This record gives sequence, C-alpha cells and structure tokens, in this order.
Amino acid sequence: MRPHDVLQRLGLSDSEIAIYLELSASGALTAAELVKATRGKRPTVYYALRQLIDRGLCHKAGGAGVERFQAEPAKALRRVLDEREREHAQLGKDIDAIIPLFARKGEAAEGMPGVQFYEGEAAMRQAITDTLYCRSRHIDSLAPADNFFFQAGRAFGADYVRERVARKITTRNLWEKALDPATMRSSYAGVSQVRILPKGMHGRFRTTVFAYDDVVLYISSKKNGYALLVRSKEHVELVRAMYDALWDVATPVK
Repeated sequence: MRPHDVLQRLGLSDSEIAIYLELSASGALTAAELVKATRGKRPTVYYALRQLIDRGLCHKAGGAGVERFQAEPAKALRRVLDEREREHAQLGKDIDAIIPLFARKGEAAEGMPGVQFYEGEAAMRQAITDTLYCRSRHIDSLAPADNFFFQAGRAFGADYVRERVARKITTRNLWEKALDPATMRSSYAGVSQVRILPKGMHGRFRTTVFAYDDVVLYISSKKNGYALLVRSKEHVELVRAMYDALWDVATPVK
C-alpha cells in the first residue's frame, strides 16, 4: 500500500501529498525549495502549505528572514482522521434532520406501500448500496450462480460484502452454489448463514432477491439492467414465507 494512496483517502490533494512527503523525507524546506522539488507552481505550493498547516500536518520553522516549513510527526495523521470521523458523525445527524424537508409532493408516506424502479448499472449499484442502511441489520438474499454482483465486476461485490460485515449486518443466503472456501471464511463466517438451493431451481432464474425491513429488492442481470424495489409489509410477508420454506429444504454450507 503506497503512502500516497492512503493520504489521498484521508482527503489530501495531490499537491498537499507531494509537499507532505517531500517535507517528511527532507526535513525543513523553504517554499522555493519545495517548488523545485515537487515541480509545482509557486501559488499552488503556497496554497497547499496553508492547507497542510490548517490540517496540523506541518508548521513554519527556521530563523528570522528564512521561512521554512517542516512536517509534523506522522502520528498527526491519526488526529486528522479522528477529526474527519467527528465531522462525518455530525454530518450524518444533520442529513437525518433535513431529509424530511426534501419529501416530494405525492411521495408515499413512511410505512406506506410503494414501488421504485432503477434503470441502468449505476442506478442498480445505488439501489444495492442503499441496503446497507437497513434498520433491522439483517438481509435475506436469494441469488443465482451468475448474478449481477459477478457481472458488474468482483470488486463491487467484495466492497459491498466488506462494508456489510463492517456494519454488522447479518444475512441468510440461498445460493445455487457456494463460493470458494477461503472467501466463505473471510467474508461470511460468523455473520452469515449460507444454504444451497434445491437442484430443481438450478439454472432456472437470473434475478437476485433481497428482503429486509419492509422491502423486497429485485436485481436483474446486468444485461437486463434494472432493479425493482417493492416497499410493502404484506409483500415482505409473502416473500419471507416462501423464503423460509426454501430455507428448510436447502442444503447448509459450513
């Protein structure tokens, strides 16, 4: 893992990263020396230095008449992360507070039945990502062997499962076939149960189904390119009754 990539994920710009890495490697430097070392434009370097100072990642050093800049110890990066986490936590509260202000005229009231249609891969990914915010912290899934998660690229599925595990969302999974043992252990052990569907269902469907809260989400193949979300307690009851019946006759995977 490159330091540049980690610093970028922390929110630093490319200019800030270049200057911070140069200061960390070379010690105290003047702005002119940083311009030369990083091959950046002088205004860009000065702006990046101000940003780094504001973040608490560098400070001015040197005697009178010679203004130099020096990087703070690397442990200051943890403090920057802690500050970002506090900001994100507050932002989450603020977003929850303003969500009711954006309710569209005619939009179904909370708890009322409704249907949403998502068309195209980007919209499908968004619908799937939204399941990570389920209130119940539990999802029942039914999936064919060749499903959207694999068709959209394994990185998307891996990132989704990693985030789901981090949020401590448990799952029951009915699949056509199990994944490789290493993936099962690293991604599903302890938080999920997996069972294999009866052979009579193998190769006969291409849609993935997620049931959570009072919602059922249908995810087509990438070729068909749509997701359908049905918000209805009655519909969830129906789907869960069928799901439980399948679960009882499916084959457990350890």
